[in-house]
Amino acid sequence: MTIAITRQDLLPPHSYRDGRSEYIDKMISYKKNRRIKLAPHISLLFENRNTVLFQIQELVNSEDLTDPKEIDEYIAIYAGMLPDNNELSATLFIEMDIQETLQELLAQLKGIEQYLFMIAGGEKIRAVFEDEHDDREYTTSVHYLKFPLTPTVQAYLIDTASADVELCLVLKHPNLFSDIKLSPETVSSLQKDLA
Repeated sequence: MTIAITRQDLLPPHSYRDGRSEYIDKMISYKKNRRIKLAPHISLLFENRNTVLFQIQELVNSEDLTDPKEIDEYIAIYAGMLPDNNELSATLFIEMDIQETLQELLAQLKGIEQYLFMIAGGEKIRAVFEDEHDDREYTTSVHYLKFPLTPTVQAYLIDTASADVELCLVLKHPNLFSDIKLSPETVSSLQKDLA
């Protein structure tokens, strides 16, 4: 069960700033096996309590927040990114430095919310996006999503050695196809989320 994040989990601003560079280095290393490159400008980061806590801590630091109510509001906003017991949570990023080219790509990938799947142990699981953008001619560059796991898939992921798990992410959009098998290191990291 994912434990909720509270204000008490956050480091005081001065303590965080003193150790921020070390904390960032640790988080970059931690995320290494959780970030999957689906295409040249598209990546997916599997989220958990550690990654969400880091985002909140960074936000509190960058905004220099000290008001407990404001901090609690941000914690409540980010709480939706925490996975429940029977799901994996992720953020999908579409990133490109040239704004005009990014806008073209976002228009090409309209409807991406309908085309992302996880295949685990032969079972196909459609990603459930927090928001769908059918009302516009383009998608957004950041998406929050969940992969709801059936009991069979959950048992498969927990009970199978990470090297033997067949776990893939498949993006089958009309304008982009990607099929990525997740490494044993990534699988192992996700297994810890589910344990």
